[in-house]
Amino acid sequence: MEFYKMNHGVSFTDIEKFNYPNKKMGVIIHIEDKDGKILLQQRGSKCRDENYLYEDVGGSFDKDDKDFKSAIIREMKEEMGEAANVKISNPIGIYHVCKNDINWVFIIFNGKYIDGEIKIMEPDKCIGYKFFSYEEAINSCEVSVSCKYLIRSIRS
Repeated sequence: MEFYKMNHGVSFTDIEKFNYPNKKMGVIIHIEDKDGKILLQQRGSKCRDENYLYEDVGGSFDKDDKDFKSAIIREMKEEMGEAANVKISNPIGIYHVCKNDINWVFIIFNGKYIDGEIKIMEPDKCIGYKFFSYEEAINSCEVSVSCKYLIRSIRS
């Protein structure tokens, strides 16, 4: 696992530098509320990995996505519905993690939960949402190791 903080917008040129076998691109949004609590989703039985553990919202970058921000907006709508009001930052970094022989390269966004209902839109892939304090997330056996790494990296 590696996290690279970026002080400029992330481009496709930045991603090309990550030359891994079996590479897939994705997007993740790290969402916090006004009190600094972290919103995580509990993954369901039909997820490709980390079943029943909590992770940040995100998913694959699709060939139809025009850019990384449109990809994370699409993922949020697919997973949380359209009623959740989340302010999205520009990309803050690139995260590499290898899961099940896939080298995932994720573009990371920060999000600020403002208000609105967070829905379970894909019940086979998500069985719930929960806000965690930083300490609760880092110390919970229900939060995936890779998510804990990303949370620590974002906070440092």
